[in-house]
Amino acid sequence: MKLAARDAASRTQIGTGPSMTPMVDVVLVILVFFMASAAFLTPEWLLSVALPEKTGQQGETDPFAMPTPRFVVRLDAGPSGEAIVTGLGLEGAPIASLGPRIESLLGTVPSEDLVLILEPSDSVAYEAVVLARETAEAAGASQVALR
Repeated sequence: MKLAARDAASRTQIGTGPSMTPMVDVVLVILVFFMASAAFLTPEWLLSVALPEKTGQQGETDPFAMPTPRFVVRLDAGPSGEAIVTGLGLEGAPIASLGPRIESLLGTVPSEDLVLILEPSDSVAYEAVVLARETAEAAGASQVALR
């Protein structure tokens, strides 16, 4: 009867190493996670912003042409955390009061000539910026920009 060798050299096989299967599994799971979460990271893709376009040629300027009226509306966080509006004659008003104010302004300025610029502070929630933009468009403002 022959006894099996018990030394380390006889137990190891040449050409074998650590298994790569667990590492590949982990890398694929991480890759799938980042690919799936990348679609949810940028909700601002859904927010279309009207950018001003340059019209006319370089040499043509009408000295009597009136500039496009631009109204800046500042969004700040109120004392209890809600968004408040400053601008267009409003001072510390809720976002809901922005719609009637824009409608009254559109009685004097045509909708296509009005440029409304929303300027949110860093403390304002993104949802409040979207709500202010939707309120302005519902009131009839066709050119709403973000700064």
